[in-house]
Amino acid sequence: MDPIRAIIVEDEESSQITLQNLLEKFCENVEVLGIAANVMEAVKLINKQSPDLVFLDIELPGQNGFELLDFYNKIPFEIVFTTAYDIYALKAIKLSAVDYLLKPIDLEELQDALKKVVLKRELHWQNKRIALLKENLNNSFQRLALPVQDGFEFVEIDDIVRLEANGNYTQFFFVSGDKILISKTLKYFEEVLSEHNFFRINRSDFISLKHIKKLSRNKKVIVSMKDGNDLGVAESRRDEFLQKMEKV
Repeated sequence: MDPIRAIIVEDEESSQITLQNLLEKFCENVEVLGIAANVMEAVKLINKQSPDLVFLDIELPGQNGFELLDFYNKIPFEIVFTTAYDIYALKAIKLSAVDYLLKPIDLEELQDALKKVVLKRELHWQNKRIALLKENLNNSFQRLALPVQDGFEFVEIDDIVRLEANGNYTQFFFVSGDKILISKTLKYFEEVLSEHNFFRINRSDFISLKHIKKLSRNKKVIVSMKDGNDLGVAESRRDEFLQKMEKV
């Protein structure tokens, strides 16, 4: 298999050296073509080297890393973002199913990201994910990219009725009656969707408050969802859930 030809876009010298060393010493199938310290250097290096992969720091001097995307109508390379903890940026990235690494970069996470790059080197899907990322960076947050076996499903968040934990998988249920099983944990989506009027009512069920059809309060709190399912609210979550419902 041909090596992954990569460049690093990073302004901090220590971070440049660390990532380059990790790639050269522990990632045999990666060839580092060069390093750029800002967006304009990155554009020149990309145009010269035509890399397969760009490790792109979000926090760069003058322009942030996302602005690099504006130089290309179609992104001809895979991207792995690198960042210190930026909550807003990470939400946009996660909703768009784009890969990222938190600094300081962990070797195992780096190797996992490279495995994903090998699987995702279909530019058709890459450009759709980048287009969605741009939407989300503009504070849209209306759609979610879900990785499925043959690519990605791009779904409207408002169409999601509920999510159900299934081991290391998550089952999505939609207003249309469709279901999609995703190989990510419910906790991953809980972090991404909690600000969209979703609430985890028990260990297994994470529901859209917009799609509750009926709420029953007897000995237990039961929610009837628009997909026809009745779900119980855990005792430990009841008060917070009722408070949340008052604000919907």
